[in-house]
Amino acid sequence: MASLPITTTPNPHTSHFKPRKSSKFASTRLAKLQGKDENRRSLYKSYFHHISSLCKDGHLQESVHLLSEMEFEDFQIGPEIYGELLQGCIYERALHTGQQIHARILKNGDFFAKNEYVETKLVVFYAKCDFPEVAVRLFHRLRVRNVFSWAAIVGLQCRMGFSEDALLGFIEMQENGVFPDNFVLPNVLKACGSLQLIGLGKGVHGYVLKMGFGACVFVSSSLVDMYGKCGVLEDARKVFDSMIEKNVVAWNSMIVGYVQNGLNQEAIDVFYDMRVEGIEPTRVTVASFLSASANLDALIEGKQGHAIAILSSLDLDNILGSSIINFYSKVGLIEDAELVFSRMLEKDVVTWNLLISSYVQHQQVGKALNMCHLMRSENLRFDSVTLSSILSASAVTSNIKLGKEGHCYCIRRNLESDVVLASSIIDMYAKCERIDDARKVFNSTTERDLVLWNTLLAAYAQVGLSGEALKLFYQMQFDSVPPNVISWNSVILGFLRNGQVNEAKDMFSQMQSLGFQPNLITWTTLISGLAQSGFGYEAILFFQQMQESGIRPSIASITSVLWLVQIYHHCGMEEPFMASLQGMNFACLFQLQLLWWTCMLNVEA
Repeated sequence: MASLPITTTPNPHTSHFKPRKSSKFASTRLAKLQGKDENRRSLYKSYFHHISSLCKDGHLQESVHLLSEMEFEDFQIGPEIYGELLQGCIYERALHTGQQIHARILKNGDFFAKNEYVETKLVVFYAKCDFPEVAVRLFHRLRVRNVFSWAAIVGLQCRMGFSEDALLGFIEMQENGVFPDNFVLPNVLKACGSLQLIGLGKGVHGYVLKMGFGACVFVSSSLVDMYGKCGVLEDARKVFDSMIEKNVVAWNSMIVGYVQNGLNQEAIDVFYDMRVEGIEPTRVTVASFLSASANLDALIEGKQGHAIAILSSLDLDNILGSSIINFYSKVGLIEDAELVFSRMLEKDVVTWNLLISSYVQHQQVGKALNMCHLMRSENLRFDSVTLSSILSASAVTSNIKLGKEGHCYCIRRNLESDVVLASSIIDMYAKCERIDDARKVFNSTTERDLVLWNTLLAAYAQVGLSGEALKLFYQMQFDSVPPNVISWNSVILGFLRNGQVNEAKDMFSQMQSLGFQPNLITWTTLISGLAQSGFGYEAILFFQQMQESGIRPSIASITSVLWLVQIYHHCGMEEPFMASLQGMNFACLFQLQLLWWTCMLNVEA
């Protein structure tokens, strides 16, 4: 941008009272003044280029020092210099320095404060520094709102989680005749994905194609991300495959989309394709790959992901470190998870929670509690996840004292109303055979979601309080909380634990008539309950019905029936049972055969 002309104003108190000089003298004086002006213009340009260079190189304080020199030399600072300084503050996210520049602009008067270029730069600066109060106030004061100011505000709203406001801004800017560009569109698509507005997202996709932004890698990557968050993976893959140039953001969006939608093998395949293409992974890439590996119990792939993170010299930050710990925990390699944890320089609450939860899940309660003590020694406060793990540890060990301590901590921190924690507290009291205390916690919780109702239902079912379970089952529907399959399973279990076989079968028939499809847990609960209550023949028939309905039995569900062969070995039950196993394709067939021969040996004995 060209610099502003520098003018010199004569002193009115002296110039008019000096004697007239000859024309020759006047010409000489004018030439000197012009030479001086030319030198100042050259010096001004030199200052401008030096400040611009320093800002781009990240030497912000040095550029501010040069601004102070210019002010001391009585230079009239132009908008272009303030613009460069504000841009440097944007690069460095230097809020305090930018505020100082803003103060100098205001001090120099309305000419600068109301300059369109400077005004827009100020809006962009405060927006990029995530200072919404000032950014929005300055934005509304703008006389002319161009695409740069709109892009800054829409981006700010999107980053702050105000997706609805971002979309309203997208609509308003078009109503004002400002057309979105390739800086606005990625944020609009991100907002569509956050709100899962697939219809609007497809509309924006149409706009992208119409305006010729489809070749922009940032816009296309945002389209992949939007479709992934909305669960439309086919469209995400179409956009991804159509991209001529794919940056790491595009690859990450595709991998993350697959993982978020449970297509873990597809995520792993895309990761390997990315490696073949020579794209260097980021922490997000490896973290997503490790999540997919953990979900598939893919030990080899997960270890490869860890090795790639090391070879790529990726920092073991909270995100990547937590992903590696989560992977090793899920595949049961607790010592490896501990090793990664010990090598992390910075650990947040999420990282600690992962290892504590892992200990609890693998019945290493002592280690879990030790980690809790270490966590407190690091001055980290327990959150709802930490407390849920402590309460789970109490439930596993039936340690009512520890459970009560966890409950009291929740009360002191005003966390008792948290639905997740309330469910954990109820489960803890139930596992410790304190059903009355569990009911008190339930009654004291004002916001009751389906999980909370199901937790108390399961508590009643486990101890055979079928009547209480049935009352609660009807009460939840009266309170406009529709049951799910888990709710039905608990009621059926409660009847079976109480020896009420006919009532359990009636509930099983009723759930099917109302459109609820029994899952593997439903069938296994019913078959095991019938077998233990002496209805072995019916148990085997239900086992056959389970297969006919398309439910593939697990080793656990078969084991619950195998012992019936011992009882009915001489009553003609071997044939129907063996017929029910025909056509099954088990990866663990050897284990099944071993169980069968064990039962037969017990019979012969």
